[in-house]
Parts: sequence; structure tokens; C-alpha cells
Amino acid sequence: MPDPSSTSIAVVTCLRDEGPYVVDWLAHLRALGVGRVLAFTNDCRDGTGALLDALAPVGVVHVPQGDVLGRDGPAPQWRAMAAAWTHEVCTGADWLLHLDVDEFVALDGAATLPELVGGMPGAEAIALPWRLFGSAGRLEAGTGSVPERFDRAAPPGLAYPALASFFKTLFRRAGPFTGFGIHRPRQSAPPVFFDDTGGRDDALSADPKRILLWRGGMAPEGRRVQLNHYAVRSIHEFLLKRARGLPNHTGKVPGLEYWVERNFNQTTCGMIGPQLPVMRAEASRLRDLPGVAAAEAAARDWHRATRDRVLATEDGLRLCGRLVLAGGSLAPSPRLGRALLGMARAYV
Repeated sequence: MPDPSSTSIAVVTCLRDEGPYVVDWLAHLRALGVGRVLAFTNDCRDGTGALLDALAPVGVVHVPQGDVLGRDGPAPQWRAMAAAWTHEVCTGADWLLHLDVDEFVALDGAATLPELVGGMPGAEAIALPWRLFGSAGRLEAGTGSVPERFDRAAPPGLAYPALASFFKTLFRRAGPFTGFGIHRPRQSAPPVFFDDTGGRDDALSADPKRILLWRGGMAPEGRRVQLNHYAVRSIHEFLLKRARGLPNHTGKVPGLEYWVERNFNQTTCGMIGPQLPVMRAEASRLRDLPGVAAAEAAARDWHRATRDRVLATEDGLRLCGRLVLAGGSLAPSPRLGRALLGMARAYV
């Protein structure tokens, strides 16, 4: 079994106006044993770039893409993925992972990602399945890190919508891979793929287009890892997300449909709880670095001012009200979920 302490892990991310979330998210990654973060930014107005630059002493490498929205060619996230593959941060790491700042890795058993890898000998890719976390009924952002503010989630094994079964992939750089994808790397041959329970999954290996870890509405037994996906956060934060847009679908504006498909609050999930004390301590240390606290505070000020501008418009206020009325989404029964997914399979 490989020595976990010798396993280097790098995370790649793409950010636009995400300043209030960066420090806590980075602290959680560092607590998990991630050594370096390669962060691409585009079209930022809230000072995210300055915050990332201030975090350079702890292994953050910031690559500004400039103002790319509206240009011909790939969406910003795909531009970043293409550039990341040959960047020295990625060529020099043992394992790679692409995450967004609203995705937090939760572990059960292992304390770090190198320990998780060490417990799956022979793995070349490990699926980190999404679990959707909702708004917890919050209108305003409030204070505290995202995992502390939002602990209400979809029930385990949610069958429908299909996106509830999406996964991201932690993968070995030296494996049979040729580049990044959003959910899984591009492969030149079937890799040795493990699922979230530590079992080998040959179906994932064989189908390079498969991005669903679907169990027909059944809760996974013995889950070692999941990806807490805080896609909506509070209503006010969601309004800013809508104004910012999506990094890989710049023509798609997240609205009420996006909210309904992700705002599940039916159960409490505390899987990430044991990791939070270490995350908080690391976040405090990061904020003590020169320029970090000031850059984060400036980003928060920008977000508050932008929220006020959005709520001062008829469109923003109307959507805010509709999100309040929509409340939380209810998961269909496993049987109904399977039926819905079966009807929708041609479009998934």
C-alpha cells in the first residue's frame, strides 16, 4: 500500500466573482491534504483574483484568463481545462481533481484524500458522487462557511433528477488519461475505476461518457466519500449566481428550474462535520496571511452591493419572491424516480 504522506494531490478550479467562498473552500482542501490549487479566473469584478494572489504562499497558482465572455471559442471552464492539463501544477502531481468552489469533499473513515487513495490500492480513478444540498430555508447569506450554514440535503440515493447522481473524479495523473473533463478525465484506455464505497466499478471504466453513479434510488452502503454540492446556497446568493452565470454553459441562465432541481432539504447530512474543526482552524490561519482578510472583505462588500442592485430591479425582486414561494423540492419515491428517469433517459 502506498504511503499516504508521499501522495501529492492538485485541484483545478475555474472561478468568476467567488471571493466570499474562496478562503473556507481552500481551507477545506488543505485540511484534506491537497498540496496545490490551480485557479483560473475570468471576467472577475469582485476581487477574486487579488484574493487568489494573496494566497500564493500556500500553494495557490492563479491564472487570469482575462475577459473571455462573449468571445468565440470554448466556454471559460473548457478553456481552463485545456490549459490545465500541461500546466506544471498538474504535470507534477500524483493525483488530480477538478472541483468548483461550491463542491466540498466529505470523507467517512479516511481523514485525508491521500488516505482515501491509500485505502483503494490499484485505483486509477475514484468517483466522488454528488449529494445535493439545499438552501436550508435561508433568504439571506448570513455568516459562517458554506458547510456550516447548509446541512440540509437530498435523501441518500435520490433517483431523480438524474443530475443528483453525477460525480466528479479523483484520478491518477500517470493513468490512461489524455486530458481533463468537467466530471471525469478523457481516457485512452479503460482505467481501474473505484466507486464511493471502495469497490471496483468496471462499468464506469468501460464507458468514458458515463457521468452518473446511479443505484436506482437505493442508498449506498458503506460510502467512504461524497461531494457535497452546494449549488444554490441562500436565495440572495442564488440571485448573484444567476447574475454571474455558469462557467461551462455561458448561454444558460440559472433560474427557477435550476433551483427546483437542486434545492433539496429533506434530511440532515453531517458527514462533513468531523472535518469542520480542522477547516475552521486552517481558514483562520489563511486569513492571517498578508492581504487575505482585506481582499476577502472587499469581495463581501462587492457582493452585498451587487445583491442590493439585483433586488432593486423588477426582474430580481420577482425571482426572489418566486424562489421563496417554491420552497424546498421534494424527492420522488424511488419507484417514481426510476420511472421518471426511464422516460427521460433519451435526454440524459
